[in-house]
Amino acid sequence: MNELILLASFSILGIALVVFAASVVGQRSLVYSALSLGLLGMANAGLFALLGYAFVAVFHLAVYIGAAVIFILFSVTMFREIPDVEVSTKILTVITVPLIALILIYIYLPYLNATFKSQYFIYKEISLLFVTRYWFPLVITGLALVTTLIEGITLARMEVEEDV
Repeated sequence: MNELILLASFSILGIALVVFAASVVGQRSLVYSALSLGLLGMANAGLFALLGYAFVAVFHLAVYIGAAVIFILFSVTMFREIPDVEVSTKILTVITVPLIALILIYIYLPYLNATFKSQYFIYKEISLLFVTRYWFPLVITGLALVTTLIEGITLARMEVEEDV
């Protein structure tokens, strides 16, 4: 039963990865593309957590997703100009992504029936470590991510008002 739940979680996160990756490339708005990039990173962090690397997942959420989305949204805010994406880049991406997917399927197909041992971790110990030892970076990261979320919502509402 436990393996069935892991397989279902892995499958759902895998489908989410593909959908969010396509959304990053397919969005015409840079703000929505940044939002899709953040969701893509969250799904990727979920896969890290499923594999038993909870600290890597938390680090991925805080550093990679936070930094990438903050950088994109601050760039849009500072320049007030959203760069156009050329169609040839999108076509190249549409061709490249399935090709890479086929290569990865070919590489990982022999390991389809392999079993792995899930590593367990205790959330209480991790949260205690963050609260006692790393409280200041946690507060700064939380404030930065909340600020970015508010800024992203503001930018998205500005784009909707300009379209009307």
